[in-house]
Amino acid sequence: MIVFRKQLKKTVFYIMFSLFWVDAGEGADGPQRVRQLLNKPANKKANFSIHFCDAGTGKTVFSHNDKSPLIPASNMKLITTAAAIDQLGADFTYKTEFGLWQGNLVIIGRGDPLIGDPVLAQRDGHDIYEVFRPLVEQLRRRELTEIPGDLLVDDTFFDNERFHPSWPVEQANRWYAAQVSALNFNDNCVDIIITPSGQINQATTYRLSPDTCYVTITNKCTSITKGSNTSGGLRPAGTNDITLTGKCRAEQTINVTIDRPGAYFGFVLAEYLLRQGIIIQGKLKIVDKGFTDSLGRLPPDFEVLYTHRTSLKEVLDTCNQRSLNMAAECLMKTCGAYYTGREEGKIPEGMAIHQGSWPAGRAAIAGFLGKLEVDPGHYKIDDGSGLSRENKISAGCMTSVLKYMFSHEQWELYRESLSTPAEGTLARRRRFNDDSYEDRIFAKTGYVNRVRTLSGYCKTNSGRWLAFSILSNNPAASNSVIDQIVKMMME
Repeated sequence: MIVFRKQLKKTVFYIMFSLFWVDAGEGADGPQRVRQLLNKPANKKANFSIHFCDAGTGKTVFSHNDKSPLIPASNMKLITTAAAIDQLGADFTYKTEFGLWQGNLVIIGRGDPLIGDPVLAQRDGHDIYEVFRPLVEQLRRRELTEIPGDLLVDDTFFDNERFHPSWPVEQANRWYAAQVSALNFNDNCVDIIITPSGQINQATTYRLSPDTCYVTITNKCTSITKGSNTSGGLRPAGTNDITLTGKCRAEQTINVTIDRPGAYFGFVLAEYLLRQGIIIQGKLKIVDKGFTDSLGRLPPDFEVLYTHRTSLKEVLDTCNQRSLNMAAECLMKTCGAYYTGREEGKIPEGMAIHQGSWPAGRAAIAGFLGKLEVDPGHYKIDDGSGLSRENKISAGCMTSVLKYMFSHEQWELYRESLSTPAEGTLARRRRFNDDSYEDRIFAKTGYVNRVRTLSGYCKTNSGRWLAFSILSNNPAASNSVIDQIVKMMME
């Protein structure tokens, strides 16, 4: 009897152990290994918010301070792009119109961030001026070699707050802090190609792209034959006066932001038209009142010459793979412009359009998170790109968005916009650079000073998709530690 009871207890133990093991599921040691990694002295210094959940069911697989809002850096773009898909609709298209009105040539911008984008131009095998060629063709068809009136620029679709108040002023010259406008060109930068003379301390030479007189250049950059390039460009706030500084040993391209993108767009267009033999007799003017009414209708005597279109997909890919901040901010302001009174998932015909702004964009994104029933205490929205350190997002908030998009009808559009080991910022930094991770991770990187983040989707060895978010702040964990956590959870 005693032996029987012992055997019975042993059998029950094995049954309970087996049940526990099955319930824990595959990769059950992953969370334990992650905890051990987080408890290492070097990692305990970092402030983490981490959440992994089953992307389909939302069931938590691992969590660590997942309700603690931290600075998300560029992981903020995941929320901005998700809100844009959900609120604008997958078929949304940015439209920029060129037309004639009472003897004037008019440009009407509606927030397209990718006109004249140099990366896309190189990809597609043309130059940054491609957008202007159809306009020239239309003018030539009408045998117009002179515009008797003015060149009128309408960028009123967005407000005039072009540089976010929370962005670091000392970085205003950097490409990632470019101003945001309803009319944008060449990422709102001028690209300066600096070439050394080959002799020590002699002045370098330079050329501009676009080739424009919109900026004034003072060249204080000198040549060296040894050492590293330290070339840079300084532009005082409110001006387009750029001073080249530093030393140059080998040809280098620097990207310096410009002031007033709408005027920049018009100026570059006027220069291009002049090179094509088309003269504007009047002046370049930035209008105070837009040409379209609250329903987007143009005046009856407005003749549209050409409409340039950019798909939402192109902007999403640029946000999440290239991490172009200006694209994310244009998306945020666009969501704000269309937010009030919009039906879910589309823009109804005849709906009133409002001026896009950061406050309106914050309201739109907050509305999106409210729809997902995310606790307002788990986030603070400040900008759309994550450059602002005033953004605060918890890992749990981030995975709520990711889980929602996993079941969204536009899941593939969202997923394909993310970086992978073969494309985007993950590829550029050679993260998850192993064939075993191919097609198994789609994510967004994030970095500002003392912040490292990574959020997205990963596929476990057994084929289960996890939505995950790893946010680390002050001091931040290294990318290698963050990648280790993801790999442990995938095994």
